[in-house]
Amino acid sequence: MIDIKAVPFNLDDEGVKWVEETKKAMKQILSDIQDGTFAKDFLLDMSDAGSQVHFKAMRKLASEHPSEKVGADIRKLYSWSDEDQLINN
Repeated sequence: MIDIKAVPFNLDDEGVKWVEETKKAMKQILSDIQDGTFAKDFLLDMSDAGSQVHFKAMRKLASEHPSEKVGADIRKLYSWSDEDQLINN
């Protein structure tokens, strides 16, 4: 096991806290996969009864991330875009 405080770069207390919280969340996700909780919840959400409520909410949340706006602006610069602003001018 790697001691996060011994890594060759400097993490402040908030950085260490974030890493530890992330590790804890990843362990919970792995546990959910191993014990079948993830599959059960996924299949329920994808069923007619579940109506993909969780899936659609996560997709909406992801679509609102700032990186999606940046990506849309960058894609407009490519030659395949009808909204080309840079390459074919």
